[in-house]
Amino acid sequence: SKRATPLARVAAGGRARAWCAARGARGPRQREGATSMRGNPRGLGGGYGGGRESPRSRNAGRAGSQPPRTGKPSDKALIISGSEGKYELINGTYEPNGMHGKYACWTTRNSNPCYLFHTGKTRWVISKELDDGTTCYAFVTDDGVENPAKCKGPWTRCNDRGEWNKDARIRCVETAVSNNPFVKLRVSLDEEMRQVKIVEEKDRQLLWKRLDRDGDGTVDLAEVEALVGDLCKSGVWPSWLGHERCLERAFEQTIEDSAHGDNQVDKENFHELLLNIFWFGKLDEVFQDIAQEDDEISFSEFQSGMDKLGIRIPANKAEEEFRKFDSDGNGCVNFSEFCVQVRAQVCPDVTDGRDKTDVAKMEIHEMMTKSSAPATAGTMVRKKAMGDFNKLEKQFKAMCNDPSQKGLKKAWSRLDYNGNNKVSLAETGKWVVENYPILNHAPALLRAHEATLKSYHVDDGFVEKKEFKTLLLNLLYYNKLFWMFEQSQDDSSDRRMDLKEFMWCCSMCGVKMSTSKAKSEFQKIDTNNGGMILFDEFCEYFVAKQCPKEMADFVTDD
Repeated sequence: SKRATPLARVAAGGRARAWCAARGARGPRQREGATSMRGNPRGLGGGYGGGRESPRSRNAGRAGSQPPRTGKPSDKALIISGSEGKYELINGTYEPNGMHGKYACWTTRNSNPCYLFHTGKTRWVISKELDDGTTCYAFVTDDGVENPAKCKGPWTRCNDRGEWNKDARIRCVETAVSNNPFVKLRVSLDEEMRQVKIVEEKDRQLLWKRLDRDGDGTVDLAEVEALVGDLCKSGVWPSWLGHERCLERAFEQTIEDSAHGDNQVDKENFHELLLNIFWFGKLDEVFQDIAQEDDEISFSEFQSGMDKLGIRIPANKAEEEFRKFDSDGNGCVNFSEFCVQVRAQVCPDVTDGRDKTDVAKMEIHEMMTKSSAPATAGTMVRKKAMGDFNKLEKQFKAMCNDPSQKGLKKAWSRLDYNGNNKVSLAETGKWVVENYPILNHAPALLRAHEATLKSYHVDDGFVEKKEFKTLLLNLLYYNKLFWMFEQSQDDSSDRRMDLKEFMWCCSMCGVKMSTSKAKSEFQKIDTNNGGMILFDEFCEYFVAKQCPKEMADFVTDD
């Protein structure tokens, strides 16, 4: 399909603010009022700050003058300071980002942004998502004013122990809006970057798991091209991100900037690769419009390109800015120099891509190195990888399709060790730990067991021999899906998903389908036409989709 014009694509970022306002109408991620603040997902400790808004706080908001029911975007930026410890990440400058519902909202300038917005009730909150404020890092009662900088305070935040306490050190003050044109561009394109899932660390982790199937920690250009192609074909990513020339240059630039110098990108450089893919794709048509016959632009063409991006650089600073782009000093800027410099100024912050599993792995490795015997001193703890699940999937499907049922009989005899032809959840858990530790994930085990019983309309809690195939495959796919998505949503999430999230999940699981097909499949699951499905319903759908033949009863007289 024809790509959007550069001006249309950049302008689309400007519509993000309207999208943000509409998103609030989608409904909270969990039941309204059952507020569970980030860092304390179950609302334990710290009084009502981590649970429901107390009647006192609601009445206090009503007693004074309420914030205006219709507001306007702020013309001031905000500075948050004074937060220490685990949540010092909320400190920083927040630029105006239009409206969220009926109130102004703000966004930090970095590429892993925080958002400051009104919940629509009685609080201003700081969160990593622009939603209904159900989960957040810190909040302050609104005091009936239209700007959090004017609230009396104090702010309340979660400490390192998950307790909610008032913190008088946190300050919120107004400051002038940044005149840096690249900061303005970053804010205007914020939602577009979020929609392609490269802003949140949890989304990048999921993309990496999908990409690094063998779990060796590196990927090559062919693997990247295959993933991006799947994402674009399924409609999860816009088609302009799949331009072959841009992908190659983004990959080459990432390798050039890395310290390893080989032809592969590792997890440490994955965030940088995603940013390069986005910006090389975003800027491609802009660059081609302003470049003449060659692949370079002059100073005058550079000024024209900045104008097309909506970046207004004062005449007295234009040459200085051009020199920043012209890294080799030859008086011209090539496509890679142009993209890298725009990306570097708009998204300067890049993470190392390590998740909590990576950190835990290194801690355990260091502990074993210091305290273990020489025989185990060099041992590394290996985490799960997509390749492990794919290998086990082939093994299970072969076992289920074997006419002799030899493998199934052997597996069942180990599971049903007392020979009474039925097994409990506890017996299944013990069998998994002893034989398939990769499947040892309690929430997945429970749901796989329950789904098996449900499919046979049984409620006695025991899986019988004829239901073993179904149990086996449920164990595999529920574990695989939970492993992939355990970081993709917050702990407090009710695991619901809309159509876009459904398409994202299917793509991450390797299920290829067009946008129209995805809509059709989604509607089959969404029987009440509510526009949302439960994650458990998606799991049931996925299991049936992946292995309809193998779901036959396992029946034998032996």
